[in-house]
Amino acid sequence: MMKLKERIFNRYLAKQPQREPRFPHYERPLKVLLIYESDLLERNDAIKSIRQDMVRRQLDTTMWGYAAKKEIQSANLPQSRILGQKDYNIFGKPHQHVLDELQQEQYDLLIDLTTKPCLPLRYIAMYAKADFKVGLHLGEGVHDMLIAPPGLDTEQARPEASWLFQQIMQYVTTIKSND
Repeated sequence: MMKLKERIFNRYLAKQPQREPRFPHYERPLKVLLIYESDLLERNDAIKSIRQDMVRRQLDTTMWGYAAKKEIQSANLPQSRILGQKDYNIFGKPHQHVLDELQQEQYDLLIDLTTKPCLPLRYIAMYAKADFKVGLHLGEGVHDMLIAPPGLDTEQARPEASWLFQQIMQYVTTIKSND
């Protein structure tokens, strides 16, 4: 079943119009969409710490998480949302109401803190309207810039979301846009 879901995702990905990525100008305020894997208890301590860092950096941030369970306990806050299995169809694609909500906003930057393949979040990354998308190198064609930690191709443990966030922010703040 998983191979079928992957093939369906790849067909949707191939049908997406080609986008012209634009590296964000960090000198001006950025509108950021941060996507992440929620822990099953929906506490997300590392994500809360990252959110505080983004507030400190004065980034206008919206956060979407995914928890691999049917019932989500956390209330959806205006700039934070956790999706569950009920928000997706049998093939892993988000229901239309989720996509409509996602595509209401245009973002300068999408930060994908997913540290292992997660089909529901790959769909979110694919359908999000963001000028530039960055995430961990997981062998897919959704992002414009990929972060590859040393030893990722081996069976080492995946990096933590906080490490990935620090790497992404280091690149975003040091690389200057040509726009």
